[in-house]
Parts: sequence; structure tokens; C-alpha cells
Amino acid sequence: MTGFMTSWMGRRSLERAGALLLTAALMSCSVASTEPTPTTTVVSAQPAALVFSSAQGQASTPQSVALQNPSAEAVTVTSLSVSDSEFELVNPPALPVTLAPGGVLALQVRLKSTGTVGVLRGTLQAQGGAASVALAGLRAKGLEGSNEPPMAQIVDALGYGVNVGWTGLESSTTTFPLGDEVIAPLFVKAGTAAVTIRPVARYSPVGATPFGYFTVSGSAAVRHGVGTLVSGQYQTLNPAVDGAASSEVPFDPGTAAFGVYIDPAAYSYPLTYTKDSLNTGRTAHAVRVYPLKDQAGAVVPNAYLLAFEPSVNGDYQDAVFVIRNVKVASKS
Repeated sequence: MTGFMTSWMGRRSLERAGALLLTAALMSCSVASTEPTPTTTVVSAQPAALVFSSAQGQASTPQSVALQNPSAEAVTVTSLSVSDSEFELVNPPALPVTLAPGGVLALQVRLKSTGTVGVLRGTLQAQGGAASVALAGLRAKGLEGSNEPPMAQIVDALGYGVNVGWTGLESSTTTFPLGDEVIAPLFVKAGTAAVTIRPVARYSPVGATPFGYFTVSGSAAVRHGVGTLVSGQYQTLNPAVDGAASSEVPFDPGTAAFGVYIDPAAYSYPLTYTKDSLNTGRTAHAVRVYPLKDQAGAVVPNAYLLAFEPSVNGDYQDAVFVIRNVKVASKS
């Protein structure tokens, strides 16, 4: 009996010793490496959405996307994809790419030169959808005239839930209001901050196009220049403003009621005003004004879409602006 107990206790001691050695080994393994283990899921993408435009046969201007590692550990980017074949990555990187904490992977995306005409949508995805950028595009049949996209497609591509009142290229220039249009010859500031105006589309002939705001003195317009649409950026969404760091330009009309004008003299059209009585061309109602709506159709407070028609065909997309921090003047 004594021998049996001695043997059993010896085996138990060996088992305990083995367990302690295994535990020590596992603990040693868990702290042996101080290098971060790359993860494959944590990544963010900016901006959240991009809008492109082009004409058939021309690729759009590439736009930038930044994939960033916001974590405190290294991240390995293992997948990049575009969900719609109308869009493409420009010179995509070889994968995988490991980003250090805070690191950024710069990408460029564009609308391809040929494909379906009209409004297009896709998604740039990284890490199987862990980060994504919504892509919208507008491909025209060609440049100018009947090749241009209708106003309804323009607002759709821009993500505005606005009913312009017609779906084809041309509309009446004598019937108003149409769709969500409101009659708004003049505005006033809605708050103490500056008013901002941003061109969001321009489907006109080539030529520099000054724009600004005006006040009314008697029956005459007193114009105040705000910016100029760059000559070469026409037949496009989101045209640039000459010399401006941002296409959204601020101005302050004070407490006066004011309207908005463009000067399309570069392509032989007269000054065009939001106030019909000031227009001397063949189209008196030369600007349609719409309360701005987001993609879901909700009204954006104190913001309006201004659609200019300095010619006669009624497409109302020669110059399109979004103006913010304004209300329709009660006496226009």
C-alpha cells in the first residue's frame, strides 16, 4: 500500500509540473512578440460620395479617395472593388497594402469614357464593404445641343430629390411654375451668416460666365459680381469658379432684397436675371427656382436650386446653382 501511494503521488507531482511548464510556455508565447498584428477590417474612406460627369467618348476627370487606418494597429488592405463597370480605379495599387496607424492609401476613381448614357451609380468598396464610397455619374450623349442631358437627370445625378417638372431635354419657357418650382424673383438673407452660392451644373457653350447678385433701384438692376465660371469647364457637373479655392462662394447682401444673375455674353446671350421683368432676351422667365431637397426628398432649410435659361429652348441647365442661407423675399 505504501509503495502504491508513493507511486501515485509521484505521478501527480509530474502532472502538476508538466501543467506548470505548459502554462509558462503559453504565457511566454503570448508576450514574446511586440510587433502589431495587421488586421484586415478596420479602414475608413473619405469622401463618402463622389459625383462624376462626362460625354460619350471621354473619361471624366479622376477624383481622389483616401483610405485611412484610424486604428492604433497596422491594417492590411486586401481588397478593392468597384461594383459597377461604368467606373474604374485609375492605376490601382498592387494588393495587399499594409497601412501603419494613421496611414492613408490614396486612390483615384473616374467614370469610363464609353458606356451607358444617363445617370449611373456604383460603389467603391474596400475590405469587402467595411469601407465604401458611393459613386454617381452622368454620361451625356455628346457635347451641346441635343446631346446634352435633361435637367431631370442632372438633379438625379447630383442626389437632389427635386421634381423639376419635365423629363425630356426641353420644357416650355412660358409655363410656370413646373414641378416643385416656386416663384422667387428676389431673396433675403435667412440668418446673420453670409449667403453662399455654388455652381452645380453647366451645360452651355464654352466661354467665361460671370455671375453675382443684384439689387433693384427703381426699375434697374444694380449688379454685384461674385465669381466667374471658368471658360473651359462647360458641359459638366460641378464646374469650377475662376480663382476661388472652393466652388462655394460667400457673399453678403446685407438686409436688402436681392436676386441672382449670370452674364453669358461670351456665347452671345444677354444678361439673365431671376427677376423676369429685367430680362430683355426672348425668354422672360429665364430662371426656375426650386426648394432644395436631399436624395430622400426632404427639404433642405433655406436652400434653393437656381436653373438658368438664357437661350430659348427651355432646357434650363445652361447654369445651375445652389444658394444657401436665403428666404424668398415677401415683396418681389
